[in-house]
Order: sequence, then C-alpha cells, then structure tokens
Amino acid sequence: MSYMSVATSRKTEMATGIQLRVAALAALVAAGSTAYGQSMDIVRDGRAAAVIVAQRPRESNARLRSRTVPKRSPSGFECDDAGAAGVLVEWIEKISGARLKVVEQASAGKPGIYVGAAAVKAGLDLGGIDSPTNEGLRIVSDGKSKILIGGQNGTSTMKAVCRFLEELGCRFFMDNELGQVYPRQSTITVGTLDITDKPGLMMRKIWGSKWGGHNLWKVWNGVGGLQMATGHSWSRYVSQDLFETHPEYFALRDGQRKKGGWYCTSNPELRKVFAQGVIENGGPNPSVSPPDGTGYCQCEKCISQDNPDTIEPSSGRVSVTNRYADFLDEVARLVRREHPEQLLSFYCYADYTQPPTLKRKLSTNLVAWIAPIRYSRYHRIGSPVSPSRIQLAQVIDGWAAATEQIAYRTYNFNLAECVVPFSKLSVWKHDIPYLRDKGCIGINLESLVNWEIYGPHLYQSIRLAYDPDADSDAMMDDYFMKFYGPAAGPFMKRYWMSIDRAFANMKCESGSFFALHLVYTPQFLEKLAGLLEKAADAAGGDDYLARIEMTSQGLKNARQFIQLRDAMNRGDFATAKKVYDNLYARNEAEYDKGYGNHYTLNYLKRFVGTHVIAGAEDAARPNKVLQVLPDRMKMAYDLSDNGAEQGFHKPGFDDSDWKEVATYGDTLNAQGLPDTKSVMWYRTTMNVPRGEGKLVLFFTEVDGHAVTVYVNGVEAASLEREARRKPFEIDVTDSVRSGSNTVAIKVDHRRITELFLGGIVRPILLIQKPE
Repeated sequence: MSYMSVATSRKTEMATGIQLRVAALAALVAAGSTAYGQSMDIVRDGRAAAVIVAQRPRESNARLRSRTVPKRSPSGFECDDAGAAGVLVEWIEKISGARLKVVEQASAGKPGIYVGAAAVKAGLDLGGIDSPTNEGLRIVSDGKSKILIGGQNGTSTMKAVCRFLEELGCRFFMDNELGQVYPRQSTITVGTLDITDKPGLMMRKIWGSKWGGHNLWKVWNGVGGLQMATGHSWSRYVSQDLFETHPEYFALRDGQRKKGGWYCTSNPELRKVFAQGVIENGGPNPSVSPPDGTGYCQCEKCISQDNPDTIEPSSGRVSVTNRYADFLDEVARLVRREHPEQLLSFYCYADYTQPPTLKRKLSTNLVAWIAPIRYSRYHRIGSPVSPSRIQLAQVIDGWAAATEQIAYRTYNFNLAECVVPFSKLSVWKHDIPYLRDKGCIGINLESLVNWEIYGPHLYQSIRLAYDPDADSDAMMDDYFMKFYGPAAGPFMKRYWMSIDRAFANMKCESGSFFALHLVYTPQFLEKLAGLLEKAADAAGGDDYLARIEMTSQGLKNARQFIQLRDAMNRGDFATAKKVYDNLYARNEAEYDKGYGNHYTLNYLKRFVGTHVIAGAEDAARPNKVLQVLPDRMKMAYDLSDNGAEQGFHKPGFDDSDWKEVATYGDTLNAQGLPDTKSVMWYRTTMNVPRGEGKLVLFFTEVDGHAVTVYVNGVEAASLEREARRKPFEIDVTDSVRSGSNTVAIKVDHRRITELFLGGIVRPILLIQKPE
C-alpha cells in the first residue's frame, strides 16, 4: 500500500470585511445565477438571517448553547454533525453576537447552512474526492440561499466547518481562549464559494502529557487520519506462560534464556506464534515494535544476522536492524494472509535505527516509523551544521528504499529542557514536505503544550502535516499578524525568527540545558527584550498585549536560566537558588493560567533544581567555598580502560599531549570533539590553603555511569549510581595538602545518557566544613 498526496483545490477570494465571493460556482449547485456580486446573509445587523441544518444533537439545546472551549480541552471530543453544527453556532455568535438555530429542515425561502449528512442530502457531492483515509471535504455556497459544508467522515465534516470559519476570518492559534481570533461585526454575508480539500499525510497526530485525544484545536488545524498503533508492543503477542514449555522462544542473555518481552527472533516457531498473536490480539493497524531497552537475544543465530559493518553511531554498538527487519518481514507476510488490509507499524529506534542491509524490499504492509530520539533536536534533516541530521537523511533514504512506506515519530520540543523559547519553524518548513516526498504517510508529534515558548511551531507543524504543500512563510505571516496584531506582528515575527535562526545555525547538538548559553548570550537577550518592548508599545489591544505578555514569560525564563547558570559556574549557589526559586514560581503561575506545562516544572526540578539545591546546602554557612576548580582541564579518552595502569592519576604523569578542554563552560560537542563512548580522564590542580576543618569536593554534575576521583595519586572515592547525573560530594580531607594538589577524575561514559554530552558538565567546588 502506498500513498502520494494530491495538491488541494481551493477557489476562494475574500472581499471587503468578511464578504466572500468566488467568480465560479461548482457545477453541483443546480439552480440560480452565479453572477459575481451575489451574496447570502448569515447575520444581518446582529440578527440571525439563516439557520443551520444538521442532524439534531442528542443533547438538549440548552446544553448545546452552553458549550464552550475549556482552558484545557477534554479528550472526549465528539466529531459528528451535531458537534460540527455546535462549533459553527458558537463561532458565528462570537463574531456577530447572533446565535443561529440548528434545525433538521429549513423552512421554505429561509437561507440555510447545511452541515454533514444534511449537506449531502441537499446536493453536496463528496464522491469525487480521492482521499485514501476518507477525509475529503467540500464547502459550496450558491450566494443566495444555501451553504453546503461536509466531509467524508465525522472528523472531516468538523474540519470543513473550521475551514469555513477561517474564510470568515477566524483562527484558532492556541488551545485556549486566548488563542481564538475572530472578527467582530454585526453582519456576515457569504458570496459564491467552492472549496475542495483533503489531507496530505494519512496520519497526523499531535499530543503530549495531559494533552491526549482529539479536541477542537487539533481537528481545526489538521489532526486526524488513519489510526496506527506505534508503541512498544511485543508482550501482547506471546504469552509469558510459554516460558515453561518453550524457553527457546525467549532471548538468551548472559548464557541463559530470560523470561520477559524480548524474544529469540531467529526461532522459526516463535515467528509463527508471534504472528498468530498479532492476528488475534493486534487490533486494527497494530504495532509490532520491540520493547524499550536493549535486551536483544545473544544466541549465535540471532547475532549471525547482524551486519558487523553497520554500527549504530549513538551507542557505538553493532546495529541489530537486520535481525528485526527479517523477523518483522516474515511476521507481516503471515499476518497479511489473514488481514491484507492491515498496516503493521514498528519503530526504527535505538540500536535498530539504521536501515537494513538485507538487499530486499520488506513486506508491503509494514510501516517503518523513524524515531530520531538520538539525533539533534535543533536542526532540520540534512542541516550542514548538524552531523547527526546529515546521517539521519541517510537513514531515511535507506528505510524508504527498504519499505513501501515510512512514517515519522519525533519530539516537537527540546527534550529534557522545556524552559526557554525554542523554535522549529525552519525545521518543519523543510522536514514535512521533505518527508512526504520520501514516501512518509504519517507523522506523530509528541509535544509539550507550552505556548509561551513553543506556540508558533506547534501551530505550524500540524497544519503542514495536513497540507505539506502549504506556503509555510505565508501561513506564519498570517499567524504573527493576527495573533499579535498588525502593528505588533512584525516585531513578534522578528522575535521568533531570530530565535529560530539562532538554534538552526548553532554548531552544537548537545541536548537538554547544555547548549542554551550558546543561543541566549547577553547581546541576544537584549535584542529579544527590545523586540518585545516594541511589540507591546505597538500592540493596541488587550488580547494582543496579553499574548505578548505570555510570550515574554518565556524570555524571562531564558534570562533567569542564564543568570542561574552563571551563578553556579561562579560557585555562588545562594544566588542560583534565589533565581531558581523565582523561575519555578513564575512557571507554576503560567501553568495555572493554562499557558505553561507541567513538564517545565518537572524538568526544572530534575535537571536543575536538584543540583542547585544540593549546591546551596553544601555551600551554606558555616561551610565555606574555597575554590571553584578550573573550567579548563586536560582530558584524554581511554578506549581500552587501562588509564590507571598507565598512571593517568599520578601527580607526575606527563599529560602535555592531552587536549585542554572546557568542562562546565562548554560541552565537548560544542568544542568540536566527537561524541566518543569511552572512559574519559580529566586532570587539573587545585590550591588548598592552610586551615582546619573537613574538606570536600562537591561535584555539581558529571555525565557518566561511574566516577572515580584521585587526589595526589590516591583514590578518594569511586561511585556509580549515586554519581550518575546527580550532585555528590567526596571527603578529601586526608588526601590533600596545603598548596598545589593534583586531581584526576575518571568518568565511564561508555553508555549514552543524553545527546552529545559526556564527562564533567557542571562545576566542581572545594568546600571547607567545620569538624
């Protein structure tokens, strides 16, 4: 099964105000002149002039009348004719103050807006729209007495109503009341009109924690299409009880078969059992994705399927794609015999991200969902400043060649950060049309609904998924001018596009919070603040000012994070704690307003607050910070893990040929070093004054699975779990002497924890404590 989108057909023109006219009327409108200038009144001087004809809602008129868009829309959103009619009633009332009646049949001579099945009954032809997912829509007005609005299913009928409202000047930019934009006037007239539309991708999904399901904002802007499961699903298809009688079905790990969700995929009988499980328990368009993690079978037959020449760059391990591609190919062919209409989805992810080298096309009912979690989150596919995104383009080409169709499951935010303004406008402008042209049939956008820092690209991404051929620049010009106002819009466009360019051009791919200082320099913060100030001065409307104020909270986040980071790097954790407390409190308030996101609070606590609070406690009186260890240290990779035998930790070791690198000042990736999965060694010195008391080294954060610290050649501590991206301290009282001391730090960075990070990433403090 393959799919190519067809360009949409739109014949619309907007005249003065919101009067709509099109020179030609569709042939299906049987009667009446189509002369230019005809128009039909919907509302005249604040009074309803037309009715809405639709299937009667099951709920009472009183309940329909009270329907509003909540601050946080529920997931139980109904896309049916009654719901679509209700949205039309609601928004026309917003525009004009007049509330149209919903009837089952219009009285003779009464102008009517016919919705859904009523529109089809009145003559709307939907049969000629070739939509593989049955989502075509049409809007036709004869300019006299009939407006016909409908779609090939309930969601597309709702979308058609939203499309009609856009012709009236309405927009739904943000999923709460502040995001609703509509003209205010007492008369609404519509001229001749003919619009035909259908989506460009077969599946469009945008969602996030506490933002699941469908709601009006999502459907309005393009969500819908084919339902395809994509989660980790193997445990659904093979009973764990089989372990007692058939342990050979399960993965061999460390010489033993292990009961669980990982299987011996080279076993021919297991393949049959798995396929039967999909047939019986998979449901429509099931997922066949492996579990999360790395519990791959280690038996000789499974390992023999792996191509030793294909290395997964993010982990440095041999790719396991071939074994799973071969397994899923056979499973899909078995399932296709019973359910030829089903599509089976699987993630291209972790150590099975790289395309297969099987030199054959996989079964046509497989959909390869490329999930680039281990690739740069800042750059477009193929960006010349992003080596990982250049490699991702090769991955996409490989999977497009191996499968009949691909799809894309990604993050619509900067994973593990979600605090400062971040833009993917240039990413989606390039990537969505690019993916469609490569055969992509669906996109799954995991998003965090934090409008003050992500608003523009949340809107843009799902609209481009609906129509990859849309003019993204024109779309966003419309957004900036209508959301922020015609006077403030140009300044807000410059604000967001400046942020977009800064991230897109950044020559660093380090994830989470660790590259933000490269964008939010003091000069850049001042530039953005100036643009916001000019926008606020020009806004000229309460709604426009409220949206600018909401956006300004994101910039305050960026400014405060940089202040906090600078304070930590100086060893001033008391100041860092004050800034953190204010930053957290403001974001709590924004979340309560419906603009922020609970993940902002979670990420602040987990990745910033934990470290700031620990540092503030360790540095608080009567303790005293004696020194922040130097940012720049000597560093070497220890690929064979024999540095201790070579004396890397000893004071007299010659490290003159080691590279000098920044630690907390910049990530290794930002310094142009490769993302090497290896043991790493750092060497530096610290001067210890004479004095009494306990001396500790406080490590704010080290990215590694184990850390060993030597002082003057003596091991002071060796830590594992308690040192993994967490603050920790070690007692060095008995290891140091007054004057110069050699410090060597061994970091085991052989496994990934965050994108393009590794090693010492936040400052180390020497602290004196009372005995």
